[in-house]
Amino acid sequence: MPVIQNSLHSASCTQTTTGVEQPSLPAQPKFKMTTQTLSPILFCTFILALSGHTMWKFMWFVSGIPSSIENDQKESDPGLLFPIWLNASLVTLFAVQHSYLKTSEIGNFLSRHRVTSSLSRSIYVILTSVTIQIMVTLWTPITSCCLWRLNINSSFLWWTFSAIHFSAWACIYGGCVILDLPELVGIRQIYYFCLNISEASDIKSAELQRLYSHKRHPSFLGFLVLLWVTPLMSLDRALLAISFTLYMATAWEPTADDRRYHQRQLERKQHEISYSNRRKQMSSEFRYYRG
Repeated sequence: MPVIQNSLHSASCTQTTTGVEQPSLPAQPKFKMTTQTLSPILFCTFILALSGHTMWKFMWFVSGIPSSIENDQKESDPGLLFPIWLNASLVTLFAVQHSYLKTSEIGNFLSRHRVTSSLSRSIYVILTSVTIQIMVTLWTPITSCCLWRLNINSSFLWWTFSAIHFSAWACIYGGCVILDLPELVGIRQIYYFCLNISEASDIKSAELQRLYSHKRHPSFLGFLVLLWVTPLMSLDRALLAISFTLYMATAWEPTADDRRYHQRQLERKQHEISYSNRRKQMSSEFRYYRG
């Protein structure tokens, strides 16, 4: 009997070198804790990698300016029907996916299947990235019919168009940073869910909530510049520019209040950066005087 008790006591406790007995920690809960910690990190990494790769491909798709444009032979009219139909179908697929997934019907469907609101934004970003990847991959150029074709063999014109597109993309990404990029991608919602913190959308300003209700992407003017300022306005490019312009004008509903809100947020960010730089400078001067 004492042997059985000693064996049970030694199985549940470990003895240190100081003679103090301490209970041994089970290995199974530590494995579960590690899995629960790594799963959100891996999921967020996947979202960042997929959305980053998609935006990189979309940038080259929209702003890929060749160093020279050569005259192509015109195709026959029957050969244009299938590319036009295919490109129009891809644009329709993007518009339907990008708009229908934001409706209340989809939100209620996800709620019935126990998909929390913290995952809805990330799922929307993943499906949007897949749709853009399909559109960019299957898009068929139609360079035989062009509205205008500029000769950019000279380096000045090529650098001019490149600088315009670079500035437009800088405005778009700058606006994403102002509007909280982690929340736009859906990572902040997952972070709040892991910490068991309710989302802070209710305490945001009324202007920001109104902006989110009809417009999640910044810089309406930046996308217009990217779509229309190009040295080669081919038939497929004209279809893309017209379709996206109409979609943004109807779905985003940009207003003067949106522009003023972006302006105030930009001035606020500049003030915060300037204040941070002054504090760093004062701290370095204080350490210099003390030394």
